[in-house]
Amino acid sequence: MDNRIEILNIDNMTEPLTLPPANLIYADMIYENTDLSWIDKYWSTLQPNGIFEVQTDWHSNYLVRAKLESFADSIFVNHMVWKNEWGNHAKNKFHSCYDDIIIFAKGKDYKFYPDRVQVDKVTKNKGLNPSGRETKTATCWIDDICLTTTAKERIKKADGHLVRWQKPYRLFDRIVAPFTDERELVMDIFMGTAPLGEWCKNNNRNYIGIEYDKEIYELAKERLGM
Repeated sequence: MDNRIEILNIDNMTEPLTLPPANLIYADMIYENTDLSWIDKYWSTLQPNGIFEVQTDWHSNYLVRAKLESFADSIFVNHMVWKNEWGNHAKNKFHSCYDDIIIFAKGKDYKFYPDRVQVDKVTKNKGLNPSGRETKTATCWIDDICLTTTAKERIKKADGHLVRWQKPYRLFDRIVAPFTDERELVMDIFMGTAPLGEWCKNNNRNYIGIEYDKEIYELAKERLGM
């Protein structure tokens, strides 16, 4: 049986929805937006011991964490940082070329599979590794996954410009794979061009994606072969 892949072209902030309980909710939110009322709406659809991930930046990372900490059944899991090489650069301060990924669970008995997120140890093949182990569980700092402007997976709009804020496919190997099992439901509430949808399709997860922008939604449909 094929896994469920469903995408919706609606405003997830205002339109009423009846959604099935999700095992993981991923929100690549509009970074400058500090209205976090949508978190209440989607937290209520999360399964017990499910995972809630918000990808944001310095504009709101502290607000997101405070909001998620306000729920009585929330458990802080990780604050991850994804280093990237693009973004607007002010001339009078350090460049903020990174995203924050705030991860909470709805209960303390959430799943985590460290074997799925192993990376090479820096001592590999250097004769400095008495344990003999060549890998370790990845840290909260992600600097080994990048999406450049010339990457083959980059998607262009009809006017030839690259889609802004696109996330790399491999990122979900790091932040979704260790928390979910096959056939579980992943909900992507700011879908964009659906890199997570493609990941779910290829990794046997069920997927519901939501995107407001009609042009971006059509690009997601094309990406998913729908």
